[in-house]
Amino acid sequence: MDRTLILVRHGRAERAQPGMTDADRSLTPDGQAALAAPDGFARSFSLLGAEERAAAVIWTSPALRARQTAEAVVAAIGERPVTPLPSLFEQDEEVFLDALRASDAPCVIAVGHIPFMERVAERLCGAELSFSPGAVACIRLDFCPDPFASDLLWFVQGPNT
Repeated sequence: MDRTLILVRHGRAERAQPGMTDADRSLTPDGQAALAAPDGFARSFSLLGAEERAAAVIWTSPALRARQTAEAVVAAIGERPVTPLPSLFEQDEEVFLDALRASDAPCVIAVGHIPFMERVAERLCGAELSFSPGAVACIRLDFCPDPFASDLLWFVQGPNT
């Protein structure tokens, strides 16, 4: 069975303010608007097949900006639960990849941060990608042999903000 991983970098976020934790940073209004615009996630996720879209599960970093981005993904592909996955914020590749191996979902959409998204893409399929805010990469997973020998299917840089 083919499995698909969609890596999504969160949208443009506000700068940290004194007394604010990194996890509490929000998307900027322009960042939210860019993801919702016709050339934002509607364009990016139109590349996802109907079966993948219907079966996709969404995992997100628990950081506010990533959760807001995951909600923009939901708006683009349809209502479904969003599951916080701490390894996406902690940037723990091994824990994330173990969760991916253990999942039986045919399509996992993971919303997180750089450099984690870039490292995972390179590790899985050898692609050196530069994820701008809102960038989306689609990878066909191959779990055998390990390390993965997966294929980059498509990559869309994030919308302009």
